[in-house]
Amino acid sequence: MKVKITIEEIRKYLDIETLEFPKYVSPLINLANQYAQGTRTKVVGQMSELIQEFKGKTLLEWEAWYLKKKPDAIKDATEKILHKLKELKDAIDNIDRETVEKWVRDLVIVKTSIGLRFQEVILKKERKLRKQITGYQNPKKNQEV
Repeated sequence: MKVKITIEEIRKYLDIETLEFPKYVSPLINLANQYAQGTRTKVVGQMSELIQEFKGKTLLEWEAWYLKKKPDAIKDATEKILHKLKELKDAIDNIDRETVEKWVRDLVIVKTSIGLRFQEVILKKERKLRKQITGYQNPKKNQEV
């Protein structure tokens, strides 16, 4: 029997508040963080190692221990992410109908076509390389009809 425990249940059992963010805020911050690399090891530390070093039990103990060990990490990560969010906001402000339409056309028409014809391109490239390397000629091409 599989038992599933949700993050909400874990928070409840550990008496940790569940934060609520306005719609789209959390995924946007997450996207900005991916680009900014705000929570990478060099910024916040190697979390899997740090949590192993930690000998306490509670969230408050962990927070105090972590902040003593990495006093600037939260601030530094926040700054990196905020900077990237500003860049994303500026980019969003420059998106118009024409830009979206070009993007959709590229996805639906161009990339689908490329995907469907990928094998054809590989075979053409392979033939070209074979000719360059070995001087290979297709005997059927040289025959007169």
